[in-house]
Amino acid sequence: MIHTNAGKKLMQSVKVGEDRDTVRALRALYVRDFDSLEKHHDRYVRCNAPNCSQDDFDGERDWIQAVIYDHQAILAKCDDYLVQTNPKPASTVSIASSRHSSVSSRQARIHEAERKEREAQLMLRQVEDETRRREEEDAKIREAEDYKRKVESERKQREIRDEIDLQRLSGAIMRQQLNDVTVNDQAAPTRASSVVSGLSRH
Repeated sequence: MIHTNAGKKLMQSVKVGEDRDTVRALRALYVRDFDSLEKHHDRYVRCNAPNCSQDDFDGERDWIQAVIYDHQAILAKCDDYLVQTNPKPASTVSIASSRHSSVSSRQARIHEAERKEREAQLMLRQVEDETRRREEEDAKIREAEDYKRKVESERKQREIRDEIDLQRLSGAIMRQQLNDVTVNDQAAPTRASSVVSGLSRH
């Protein structure tokens, strides 16, 4: 599958047998557009990493790997055309083709290693973000529990203070009542003596 317009033009030029200079120019444009496609894909994956599952990562990796293979296949067809239209001795053509195949293979392995590294970094950031989020949630929960305990403690203290005040007031009232009773009891014999004295004089 061809994923860019430059790739379609390149294959069309090979198909109709355009001159080598035209094919080489289209090849350069195709390589540039493919690099741009890779960068856009990488940015897409990075931006959506927080919302991506492992299956999403696997799907994106498989897709770009398939695109890379298609890219390598298109370049191979283009290079084969350039080799076939190159007026060099057969031995030179064979060496160049072999060298290109080796370079393409190494490039594919480098791309794969770099992609795996980027995926691992994205997964690491995702785990770090999740850990940080949980720590913040735990801190908020602990803060709420501490506040709840503080409010409960203050409520109990108020209840105890109210009980102390109530008992203090109750004791004061009972002491006052006791004092009033005592005063009245002491005053009663005095009043009785006064009455008896008055009767005796009469």
